[in-house]
Amino acid sequence: MGFLNFGEKSNAAQPDADLEDLTVPQATLLRTLFAEKWPTTAGAITVHGDYAEGDSGAQYGLYNLARAVKLEPESNWPEAVERHISGLLSRQAAPRDEDLSDHQVLSLVKARLIPSSYLPESHRAAYTYRRTIVSGLEAILMLDHPETTTAVPDAIVGRFDAGQLWATALAAVSAEPIEEVHTVDVGNGAFQAIVSDSMFTASRVLDFPALLAAAGISSAPHGVLFAVPSRHHVAFHVITGPEAIYVVQDMHGFAQQMFGQGVGEIATDVFYWSDSGYEQVTSSDESGRVSVDGTGAFFASINGF
Repeated sequence: MGFLNFGEKSNAAQPDADLEDLTVPQATLLRTLFAEKWPTTAGAITVHGDYAEGDSGAQYGLYNLARAVKLEPESNWPEAVERHISGLLSRQAAPRDEDLSDHQVLSLVKARLIPSSYLPESHRAAYTYRRTIVSGLEAILMLDHPETTTAVPDAIVGRFDAGQLWATALAAVSAEPIEEVHTVDVGNGAFQAIVSDSMFTASRVLDFPALLAAAGISSAPHGVLFAVPSRHHVAFHVITGPEAIYVVQDMHGFAQQMFGQGVGEIATDVFYWSDSGYEQVTSSDESGRVSVDGTGAFFASINGF
């Protein structure tokens, strides 16, 4: 078993220096596939550590592609790389984001929940408007193009009233239809789960009143427990009594199970929302042991019954 291996990691297990989500051999394979799948009709392509450069000087980052393929079997990588390149070239033929009119930006913008690690350190200075939800979770603005999504940089955000732009972005996410709300009950109390192909599914927690209304819930005066294991999942439990403490365990198990099953992973922890804001409820140490914060608003809520 893995935890019985001692000594230095082999090169095959070392993270790549430029694409740290992948091992060295995986990153080499990805770069090779990118070069092989690049169509000759698009001109020559040169692949570097974390980006590729066309003969026109256009650069294509490999960071998001690396994150997308890392949980796929390597047998699926050629197809995934082909799809990614197709999307890149489709976007290249469209107007650049910075050339879009204000009306076009407002018609495309959506708010997205991301882990704080989503942006590489070198990119964060261009997106300083990001909102911190809790430690480790942030919200960013995205342009939801038909073939791809792109993060909105400060240069575009600065053209708008920030409050108006965020309101428009949140409303666009809340307007996405919810096909089905599943009820999950594994013994300690039920919670609801929404699973969809939309990459903005988890982002619905950025506007809980709208999410609850869409799920047919009129109010949550004592707050809501929730988990967002990936961009495609959101689980939530409206607190109605002290037994909510037992739901935390099952919801954490759900988050752990769903985390890593596809692209766009966010968090394995359980969080709490109320009118006063957000807080993290669970945390894990290096050994994987899970603890529950007994000092915050969540415990104040259940102790109030």
